[in-house]
Amino acid sequence: MGWERVAHGVRWVMVLPVLGLLLGSFYFAFHALLEAVKGLSQGLEAALPALVGAVDLALLSAVFLIFGLGLFELFIHKLDLPLDNVLLVKSLADLKSKLGQVIVMILVVKFFEKALAFQPKEALDFFLFAGGVALLAGALWVSARE
Repeated sequence: MGWERVAHGVRWVMVLPVLGLLLGSFYFAFHALLEAVKGLSQGLEAALPALVGAVDLALLSAVFLIFGLGLFELFIHKLDLPLDNVLLVKSLADLKSKLGQVIVMILVVKFFEKALAFQPKEALDFFLFAGGVALLAGALWVSARE
């Protein structure tokens, strides 16, 4: 039995983390749904923070889904899905790039979660908040260039 056959068989070990990541994706997607339903049932004032939290959980679910399916495609078998533009992964660098873009979006959502509770006390607070928004815009611009 050659080393190539052993290496070919060992690749199936990657099914374990893929299953864990897919379960994590379903977990966060379910909690995003619960958060959205909870927010919408509380009225308009309470809905916005809950919906921002739901978006955060949905993006986290997307990270787990993209990473899990990307590992599956890299190590086990190519996926034949109509979502090629989202899930097409040719290398670990490609997977890292896709995850980086989603993580930047998670950071944007987290920033706006904190901005909902923002209560400025002086002019410098407004200036720093504007700087944070500008940095987020720059991060989005850089991630969109790839």
